[in-house]
Amino acid sequence: MMWLYIGGAAAIAATFLADLWLNIDYRFAADVSLIHMAVLVTVFTGMYGWRASWRVNRIGKVFLAKGIAFSLVLWQIVVAVWVDVDYPGRQHIRFAIYSLGAVAYAAMLITLWVEQRADRRRDTAK
Repeated sequence: MMWLYIGGAAAIAATFLADLWLNIDYRFAADVSLIHMAVLVTVFTGMYGWRASWRVNRIGKVFLAKGIAFSLVLWQIVVAVWVDVDYPGRQHIRFAIYSLGAVAYAAMLITLWVEQRADRRRDTAK
């Protein structure tokens, strides 16, 4: 997997280097990258929800909720960037999505804390 990280970092560096000779529209490039990120996060979340055993433990359930919330955040931003910053109902949608995201992350923190405490108790009991 390291090749993917190295390749991605090299492509970003090559874009900055190409800017010396070409006129790079970084706003457009960032907007396209945002779509790529939204698609990949959504596909990952869908695959996780469809194929993984997320129901087996608390962390799996919370991780799926976080993935859904993050996907919604990204798609809301994509719509704002590509369609219109003031699309109808945007503020209501943002409030709902961001609030759900905060709830999902609060649940993740609590679950992580509970699981880490349980792990520590098991380790000290050995």
